[in-house]
Amino acid sequence: ANMASPNLTPYLERLEALIDLDHVARTRELHRRAFAFEPVEHVPTVILYQAPDEEWPRFTSQEIYDDPAKMLLSQLHDVYVGAKLQDDRLYGIRADYGSGIIASIFGSPTALVANSLPVGLAVTPDRLAAILAGEPPPAIADGAYRSLPLLSRAFDTVAYYRETLRPYPKLARAVGSQMLDIQGPFDNASIIWGSAIFAALYEAPEQVVRLMEQVVDVTLAVVREHRRIDGCPLDEHDGAWQMLGGLCVRNDSSICVGPRHYRGLIRGCDERLLAPYGGWMHFCGRAAWWPDVLGIPNLRGINPYQGEFYDLYSMYERCEAARMSIVQWTKPLDRRCRERIRTGFSRIIWAADYDAARRLVDRLHATGHADSEEEA
Repeated sequence: ANMASPNLTPYLERLEALIDLDHVARTRELHRRAFAFEPVEHVPTVILYQAPDEEWPRFTSQEIYDDPAKMLLSQLHDVYVGAKLQDDRLYGIRADYGSGIIASIFGSPTALVANSLPVGLAVTPDRLAAILAGEPPPAIADGAYRSLPLLSRAFDTVAYYRETLRPYPKLARAVGSQMLDIQGPFDNASIIWGSAIFAALYEAPEQVVRLMEQVVDVTLAVVREHRRIDGCPLDEHDGAWQMLGGLCVRNDSSICVGPRHYRGLIRGCDERLLAPYGGWMHFCGRAAWWPDVLGIPNLRGINPYQGEFYDLYSMYERCEAARMSIVQWTKPLDRRCRERIRTGFSRIIWAADYDAARRLVDRLHATGHADSEEEA
């Protein structure tokens, strides 16, 4: 591995030349219309493929973690393939320090796993007891986060990105400052507490809620500070996720919880987190409680990342009635779904290479969907 920090200039110059601001403006309008359930010519579709190494460099997760320049290039890979392909992605880069950033503010240590983003680990029993006893978390606003190593690093990277892109007018305009991974109230609580939190849902539910309430307060402070640093609007998550509100609630741990616990304990905290700036919700796996989120005020979309666990046709019927977009759906659509779903929906597809991705774009523009008869 090349340990020296890369020279960014040739890559940034190439990307600056590739970006078409008119295409970006049309794509923004496509997303706005689709997520407002207005008619669109085709379903907004992001087509992902890996650029060859000679076109765009690749780094290990350790290199990316250690060097903000490598992190920036790694984040710009998808911007590059999208600008070259002119699919329906909106461009965004985030300070990509994994899922443990919010938990680290409460004292969770972080572990770097090979070929993966850093993960947060549970705090010690003594630390958990202090948190549950109401010890206030550290202040975040106006630079007060400097004693928090992971958050400081993430915020420094946010600032570094904006500084580095500033000399390139098209990149500075088209590449959004995407909110870092804030997870969600229960996901963060389960990192901080550890797996014993699932027993605590039965044995000490009020303590679980107290921890989630603290997480919500800290998360909102982080979101506000992030936007103070990058100067971007609080009600726009930015990057690939636009027109859906200011933040993403990730509920991957919550899929282990049934509808009764979601409704009784978790949903109120999700609502509180979404109340000021709006947003959408991501979950991997089978979330038995997903219909319970349709009534959350200020929730504008859901991102069920493993479509194989759901019946898309009936899910879309319920979401359309609630005016809730389904975003970045990952599985092929059968003919019945392609005919039924024409708006309030977006799709993410993987292609083998540029040529395969180009064919998908052509089909998308011809039929409104990138999926074909054979695949579904």
